[in-house]
Amino acid sequence: MSHAVDAAGRPLLLLSDLAEHSRNLRTDPRASLMASESGAGDPLALARVTVVGTVGELLGDERAAALEVYRAAQPGAFYAGFGDFRLYRLEVASVRYVGGFGRMSWVTADEYAAAEPDPLRPHTRRIVDHMNEDHADSLVLFCRVFGGRPDTVQARMVGVDRYGFAVLARDTPDGDETAVRLTFDSRTDTPEAARAAMVALVRRARS
Repeated sequence: MSHAVDAAGRPLLLLSDLAEHSRNLRTDPRASLMASESGAGDPLALARVTVVGTVGELLGDERAAALEVYRAAQPGAFYAGFGDFRLYRLEVASVRYVGGFGRMSWVTADEYAAAEPDPLRPHTRRIVDHMNEDHADSLVLFCRVFGGRPDTVQARMVGVDRYGFAVLARDTPDGDETAVRLTFDSRTDTPEAARAAMVALVRRARS
């Protein structure tokens, strides 16, 4: 469903009194909302997050402030001013995060509130495409040396973030792909830093 997120990462939901969601929440305010990374290919390789908590209606000044945030995120929500639409907020109790193959964990509400968006996110596709198209041999080398897979013959990157990257590796050309998580030597917050980290890994692997 359409939603927005406030400064604390709490989802904002604009629901009609006629919606099934609204009727359900009046009976039991517990709810979850899952958001998935968009992209082609295997959906299991995409990142997704499920926030779990309780939903409550916002009123008065709190509603007015949150409605501005919602309208900024959903500019086509012409129905926001209709009398039978109410604004709700999901108070996050815990978070289930899946970053793709082999990367998953539970996150506490405090950890979630303190988290920062990954700075490489806007550049992920460009980095992944570049590595797969121009440096596939390096990905194989990484899996052999750092991933504990000395028989790797093929590897493709499927994701990258400030701390490292995910690769799907094969030991034979027609074999099954296995997820391999590889980490940078230090945090990388820019595409230039990620490139330097990759170069450093290549040099270390070759040595």
